[in-house]
Amino acid sequence: MATKTEKKPKLALEGSKWFVENQQKKSDLVVNITEIKQIVFISNVEDSVVTIKGKANGVVVQGVKRSGIIFDDIVANVEVINSQKVQIQANGTVPSISVDKTHGATIYIQTPEGKKVEIVTSLSSEVNVVTPGASADSDPKEQPIPQQFVTVFDSHGHLVTKPVEHVGV
Repeated sequence: MATKTEKKPKLALEGSKWFVENQQKKSDLVVNITEIKQIVFISNVEDSVVTIKGKANGVVVQGVKRSGIIFDDIVANVEVINSQKVQIQANGTVPSISVDKTHGATIYIQTPEGKKVEIVTSLSSEVNVVTPGASADSDPKEQPIPQQFVTVFDSHGHLVTKPVEHVGV
């Protein structure tokens, strides 16, 4: 009977790339960005929290389960791939967040600048976006990203696709 080989945990800067890998049950993983060109790769992380301080070029989250990723500002984009039950918190600006092959992602947008984000989802389910309430006393607003669509032909023979609108029960 073969046993699963445990990979060594890693939190290191190599050139302009940060690697956060093979971490489990860690709530104090911190990446301090020192140059704007630095990119953060987070993979095989479970039940943990990764905080990225400073302005990073980009973040790639892959194979992450039940974990949170918190960041300040991103120059390019944040990619979430093949992950489950992840929380992404943008405390500053982020032009683009892509979520691919992920089941359960909650994206927290904390600032007005963050609301300029473009969110692209593909082959993903249970993706929600949470923004602060209208005032400090208001509850946060949670909005789902549609995962079901309906496609029909218009009067010119072109396909038109819209999210399915569910009526409350």
